[in-house]
Amino acid sequence: MSAEDHHEEEPHASARPRFSVEDAKARAQEARAKAEFILSRAYGLLREPKKEWVQIRDEITTIPNILIGYVAPLAAIPVVCDWIGSALFSRGLGGQIGDALVRGVVTWVVTVALVGFLGVLINAIAANFDGDRDDLAAQKVAAYSLTPTFLSGVFSLWPPLWWLSLFALAAMVFLIYRGLPILMKAPEERAMAYTATVTIATVVAGILLFALASCVTSGGA
Repeated sequence: MSAEDHHEEEPHASARPRFSVEDAKARAQEARAKAEFILSRAYGLLREPKKEWVQIRDEITTIPNILIGYVAPLAAIPVVCDWIGSALFSRGLGGQIGDALVRGVVTWVVTVALVGFLGVLINAIAANFDGDRDDLAAQKVAAYSLTPTFLSGVFSLWPPLWWLSLFALAAMVFLIYRGLPILMKAPEERAMAYTATVTIATVVAGILLFALASCVTSGGA
């Protein structure tokens, strides 16, 4: 190899990604902005659900953006908090960190998939309750109504507080009930039956999906 060839390859060899303080600051600010948005959304839904649902209805977004940009980060909260809570106050990870990581990732993926399924379900049965079919609106109801249940994952940091998550489930049902008339245009008198159907189907689907996930992780152990 000649000196010229070596000289020509040097720029390529040195063209490696480097740590940038500005880039790190930008990412930190982005993460902070997203966290503030999530907390603001949760507060708005619980404090003034009707007003917040109207704002959500008018927001321009996409289903992938909702699932990846909003649901996926939130779905990680229960998983991470469960890891920490188990390690500190329970039986620990049993020295099998790899297995715990696999279970966590599978649980996270299944959770995001469950939210996607809930959106499909809400849209599929809308006509049965005199509502309008709208893929995006249905996914908004699914994703944002589950916000309290995701945030309640922090109670896993101290396992004896798990029962407080029941209040989050009640809040989820309430938010679905308030959101369906606004986003899916279901009549108020049909919203209760609509909500009950969605809730029951979601619980059944969740049990089946997490049971399947458990089989997958157990089989790989």
